[in-house]
Amino acid sequence: MKKAFLTLSVAGTLAFCVPTMPVKAISSENIQTNTTVQPIAEGLIYKYTLSISASNGELIINGSTMSNDTMKSIGFKDIEIERSSDRINWSTETSLNDKLSSSATEYRLTNHSVDVDGGYYYRVTCKHYAKESGLFGSSQSIDNTSNVVYIS
Repeated sequence: MKKAFLTLSVAGTLAFCVPTMPVKAISSENIQTNTTVQPIAEGLIYKYTLSISASNGELIINGSTMSNDTMKSIGFKDIEIERSSDRINWSTETSLNDKLSSSATEYRLTNHSVDVDGGYYYRVTCKHYAKESGLFGSSQSIDNTSNVVYIS
């Protein structure tokens, strides 16, 4: 009982012995506010795009994967060109090699052309990918599917 009373006495004394420091308040007239709202980025990838178009029987792929920081590796993985005759049932026509850049903040795939057969609808699927440097660097993948185009 004496031990519990002594512990409570010491705790109470310490609680009241905390030194105080004077602070100066800022007048609300001096506070500046920024009215521009910036989107909050989550993860390593802050922006990504993927689109396709058709030109002379070729599929043209454009896309980007962007990060706010320099990544050990950034770009596209598991790129597949899919085709369909009815826009409902899709099958993989071909797979492309990964498109990655090292020590970069972004990777852009610009006007990458692929020969395909006519008479089908096409789309591209991929994983936007980023990996941090360092032994314990984390990575992020985001699945994406492009728009659909018809190649005659």
